[in-house]
Amino acid sequence: MLNHVESYQQGKAYRNVYPDLLSLAANLYPEMFNITSFLLQEGKESDETAVEEPKEWDRFWISRLSPDKLEYILIHWQQNPDLVVKALSCIGAIDTIHIADYVDIVIRHLLPLCFNENFDDNIANAFSAVWESFDGIIPYELWVLTAKEMRDKNITNEGMYTLDNLVEDPLLLFKCDPKIFRCRRLLPIWLHLLSCIRVCSRHRIWKRFVTCFPRTQTSFNIRNVVAMINVQDAIMLQLLLEQCQEQPRDEGHADQLQQAREHICHFIHGIFVDGDRDGVLVKLLHFETYALDLIPIVVELIPSIYIVMNFIPELLRQPQPEKQIFGILIACHLCEKYPLEPYLVAAEKYVLPRLVKIAFPATREGQPTGCVPSEYLIQAIPGFVHLAKAFPHFAPQILRVFDDIFHGLPPPKDFIGQEGNTKIILFLRLHKTLKDARQLVQQQADRMESVNNVIL
Repeated sequence: MLNHVESYQQGKAYRNVYPDLLSLAANLYPEMFNITSFLLQEGKESDETAVEEPKEWDRFWISRLSPDKLEYILIHWQQNPDLVVKALSCIGAIDTIHIADYVDIVIRHLLPLCFNENFDDNIANAFSAVWESFDGIIPYELWVLTAKEMRDKNITNEGMYTLDNLVEDPLLLFKCDPKIFRCRRLLPIWLHLLSCIRVCSRHRIWKRFVTCFPRTQTSFNIRNVVAMINVQDAIMLQLLLEQCQEQPRDEGHADQLQQAREHICHFIHGIFVDGDRDGVLVKLLHFETYALDLIPIVVELIPSIYIVMNFIPELLRQPQPEKQIFGILIACHLCEKYPLEPYLVAAEKYVLPRLVKIAFPATREGQPTGCVPSEYLIQAIPGFVHLAKAFPHFAPQILRVFDDIFHGLPPPKDFIGQEGNTKIILFLRLHKTLKDARQLVQQQADRMESVNNVIL
């Protein structure tokens, strides 16, 4: 409808009602108003103004491009790739009311081919362009067809993928072919699809709440809705971050893994910036934690992750040791990337003291004990190398804590001949971790006089 209003008589016929109509559509269907899609469409329209009008033969060829003919061309794409590109480019000139007849054919034949890295790049680019065009014309039908074709055919059936099912459970999209997450051509499309379904789901949840729950209802209120939406989003982000971890299939394909990480982290950054202005979602995600080996990747590729420093003290006070270790490591990496004075204060007041408490836990009576070796201590200690790199003048305090831990442990020579014991192995690993980290922190301490310490 909007396409008709905008194009009929160059938009002059509905000029007076267009603003109200656009506002109504944006409120009822926010999932269709994607800024990225608008920018892409605007770019295409500006490019089209610089292109000559189609020749008479081209117009005739377009008029003869029936769905059956298009399917024949796509099936035999290897024989004439240029013809496939031309056919895809011509689809955009077909009347909107007839475009639905072509969508299923294009998705069904070309999307599976995009998994192949050797597939013709010109055809793949043309497919991405026509997919974006379809998204602005018949988005709902396109989303369902795309989700069906991307599904993992070993664990899901086609009947599960309806618009209602996707909107009720956006996480259904994660039951897709695992190759999607390493496919440079399809991952951006999948992420766009996830974004649209997510917005649609949120809108329908709010719509149902407003229409089905009276204002006098107190058992289910706005806080419950917000909490439910944030939990769903946090799970979605955790599943996305899991796809950033290195898998056995990534061996020898480091470039594909890096591209996937960049796409996913850019997507997460967009959610933090546009849809989490109060920081509740980013806080929920980090209180649930994720794999420790993802921390350097997240800090490097998600600029808005600095928000985490706002609740590091609260995260470090959590009773679960896993969350304390997670908080220590992400704080140290954030300090290295953003060596700011407030972060130094947080490290001095909260991060380093938490390491001391992990190494020397208090008894039930509150009395201090000797150093207690643990896997948590082994995980936390290397993070302080990054903290020392950020603030070399803070390195001597880190070294003093390391020395306290070292003196609280039995020397390695006491374990000669007992190397098979599990507890002894933990002691020896802790000694090695502590020794290696101390050497690196000492290097930062040695250079502290040559570092500009204005902010310190």
